[in-house]
Amino acid sequence: MPEQKNQARQHILEFPARPEYSFSNFVVSKGSDVAFQAAREICADKPSPCNTLYLFGGKNLGKTHLLISIGNETAAQGKKAMYVHGLDFVRKTDENANGSAGQFVSTLSDVDLFLLDAVDHISGQRASQEKLYLVYNTVIENGKRIVFAGNLSPAQLGATESYLTSRFQWGMIAQLKPIDDDTTAKIILKLAKDLELVIPENIVDYLLARIPRDFLSIKHTVAKINHESYIQKKKVSVPLVRMSLDLP
Repeated sequence: MPEQKNQARQHILEFPARPEYSFSNFVVSKGSDVAFQAAREICADKPSPCNTLYLFGGKNLGKTHLLISIGNETAAQGKKAMYVHGLDFVRKTDENANGSAGQFVSTLSDVDLFLLDAVDHISGQRASQEKLYLVYNTVIENGKRIVFAGNLSPAQLGATESYLTSRFQWGMIAQLKPIDDDTTAKIILKLAKDLELVIPENIVDYLLARIPRDFLSIKHTVAKINHESYIQKKKVSVPLVRMSLDLP
């Protein structure tokens, strides 16, 4: 599942939370298989050779879905996990945090699993980078685990101290790549099934040639088709799809 837009995104989560985010309903593609397996491994209830994971890839490819799935799986094992969006991490740890940064860092350091989404937002934020370095060292020294997610790989992060980017590269690193045709078709059919909507195979092929390859676009596409089908009280057809998506 994709990252949310800023106005709808999650801020700070303790788990369990958002049960719709789980490993069982994450549609794995060729481009996300390695990331999916790494996500399962980092929260497995057994010793792991790596205590950190860094997920990266373009927007709406499933990074947030995997992060929250990791948090829910960890909570199911009776452990404490916390999710923080990068914007909120910066807001609570920058130089204008009004003295609350210390308590926030202490809270994050006392979890079994810390999940930091949209890590790109720490670029250029020196105070926040220092706080994240402190959290990282404390969590790892305590034998706990950390998962980061961002649009860019650690090596591509600009205006970020080397002492931090080097930490990002110590553990597992996995990229989520654009969704392939086969997986896009599976996602279309799954979303349609969830809405009790029947989309014929020829319509799926028609859509594959016309829609972007990210989850949010696919979800919006199916929702529009479902709405038009409901309004017109008609089965899904090419004319109905063209009308619902405003295609020529």
